[in-house]
Amino acid sequence: MNSVDMANNLIFRAKNLQEFTITTEVPDDFKFHGTIPFDMEIVGSILEAKVWAVDFDEAVNKLNSFLEICK
Repeated sequence: MNSVDMANNLIFRAKNLQEFTITTEVPDDFKFHGTIPFDMEIVGSILEAKVWAVDFDEAVNKLNSFLEICK
């Protein structure tokens, strides 16, 4: 990927970022480690996170990656 492609990709992402709200159950072995990259709320066993991404699948993948780190 050359510099023009990289710049175009960054511009596309900046123009198309959206905030997605993802609701899931808190994993049994969940522990906070370091900075939390999302606006997150946990009520009982339900976790709700607001994630910025280009599409919903990317947002879910970002949240899942974070939850894997927090095990």
